[in-house]
Amino acid sequence: MKKTTIIILVCSAIVLGMIAGIAFSIMDDKKLEEAQINEIKKVNEMIENNQLGNHIIDDDIIAANQSDVKLSPNATICFEKYYKDCGHTIIQKEQIEDEEVNKDEEYFKTAYSDWQIESFSADEVKLYKELEGSCDQHFLITIKDDNIAVYTIDDDGNTILREVTDIPIQYLPEEDVALLEQGITANGENELAKKLEDFE
Repeated sequence: MKKTTIIILVCSAIVLGMIAGIAFSIMDDKKLEEAQINEIKKVNEMIENNQLGNHIIDDDIIAANQSDVKLSPNATICFEKYYKDCGHTIIQKEQIEDEEVNKDEEYFKTAYSDWQIESFSADEVKLYKELEGSCDQHFLITIKDDNIAVYTIDDDGNTILREVTDIPIQYLPEEDVALLEQGITANGENELAKKLEDFE
């Protein structure tokens, strides 16, 4: 009887040990699964953060590349001036100065701080500015010393002699002379040249 009891107790202990082992194993598996899930979540977060980091790095690279553009020796600067009073836009193109070769956009932002940079490339810088008043492209064609003369008209309507042409008025028809005595206006160099040609 005692042997039987001992055997039963030993078997029971083995069975209980096996059950406890299985139970612990299941609990460990759950903990392991949870730990694995947590690890996967962490890895996913790291991947997402790394991708965001890559975008930031890419943006920095793009910005760096844009600021790395430098002017070539044959580049030009385009000055575009808009005059509020007359509504005219005057565009002037100039070759860059020797000291401006290999300069970047940041240099021009400082050197031309009162201008807006519209575009910047290795071949050309486009600058824009709005100005009060009228442009210097308003002309009055009239007579001085028996020749046709050209005056510029300033913001206050004052005339400033620009040139006395070599076109004499003595051979012009009387109606042309009368028009010149009153004064003929022209806006821009092209219109001025065209009107002067009409008297030649």
